[in-house]
Amino acid sequence: MLTTLKEKKPIIAFISTFVFVFVTLLSFYKFYETKEENIISEKANLLILSIISEIQSKIAQGITVVDSQILLLKQNNYDSKDFDEWAKVLIEEKDSIACLQLAKDGIVSNIYPYEEHKVAMGHDLLKDKRRDDGALLAIEKKGITFVGPIKLIQNDKYALIARKPIFQTLNDKEVFWGFSTVIIYVDGIMKSLEQKIKDNGFEYQLEGFDPDASKRPIFAKSKNFKDKDGLEFDVNVPNGKWIFTLEKN
Repeated sequence: MLTTLKEKKPIIAFISTFVFVFVTLLSFYKFYETKEENIISEKANLLILSIISEIQSKIAQGITVVDSQILLLKQNNYDSKDFDEWAKVLIEEKDSIACLQLAKDGIVSNIYPYEEHKVAMGHDLLKDKRRDDGALLAIEKKGITFVGPIKLIQNDKYALIARKPIFQTLNDKEVFWGFSTVIIYVDGIMKSLEQKIKDNGFEYQLEGFDPDASKRPIFAKSKNFKDKDGLEFDVNVPNGKWIFTLEKN
């Protein structure tokens, strides 16, 4: 019996040592795994703050352009003959802004750039049941309103539409002249952000938020996004919120 026990001692010692080393290594692995997850989470949080700031900055650019267009129209005594000239200047170096429009009496009368968006020419915003709520609300508020992002008929791209009513003073009364409109492409917003996200070691997906829809519309995503173990963040925009998901690549 004693001989057998003596013979087994090295085996027991080996097993005990193995178990100890295994448990120790497992503890170290869990510790570093948790530490790595915390580092990734912290990095993602810092990145998303930068992303949110840039998205809101690009939307603010759209607001500035809407107001600038109204000011230029008024300076031209509500004559839009120089529209193409000022639109070209206003849109220059603003990669997220896809299109500027004027809609006299609510009917789209000027578009820049024209070719890609010409299908919208003559569109009556006040009679289109898909758009009239936002147009009428803008007139009622006398302020800027945002629609979308919606998928545009002319190119199937998702866009955020910023629209503000224009009023002209006639005989001491404010009379509705029409709308100043800016179309902001979602993929234009993301264009400058994609490289930043990639350089930080992440893939991304940008979704809309619709509590009444069974599936959230996907506005944009990187080609290697796998929708696995991602970190979700809310991005507040003027007409609601978007859902931004980051995952480690």
